[in-house]
Amino acid sequence: MDITAKIAARIMELCKEKGLTINKLADLSGLTQSTLDSIVNGKSRNPQVVTIYKICEGLNISLAEFFTDTEPSITTCAENELDYLPDPVKEELDIIKDYVLHKHGIKNHKVSKSNKK
Repeated sequence: MDITAKIAARIMELCKEKGLTINKLADLSGLTQSTLDSIVNGKSRNPQVVTIYKICEGLNISLAEFFTDTEPSITTCAENELDYLPDPVKEELDIIKDYVLHKHGIKNHKVSKSNKK
């Protein structure tokens, strides 16, 4: 996907999130409907930064938010790698595990650190 298509997709995504039509965004941004339509439909091959800035103003977001990747960054690790995680992360995982087990009515028979002596 080229940059023009990414900009168009981002505009559509943000409009959907905020419940705006392209016409309403044009009005809020101080742009003509035809300008915004040409960007969204890929007719404008090189939207100017000032135009994108006006779109951001209409969406009430910063340029940084507009260009921020919305895909979450996910890191995976194998089961045996869990042993090498920092202690605070291990403790959080234990808390989450206990919560899920409790939520589903499963008793966890592990010995707590306070019971080990």
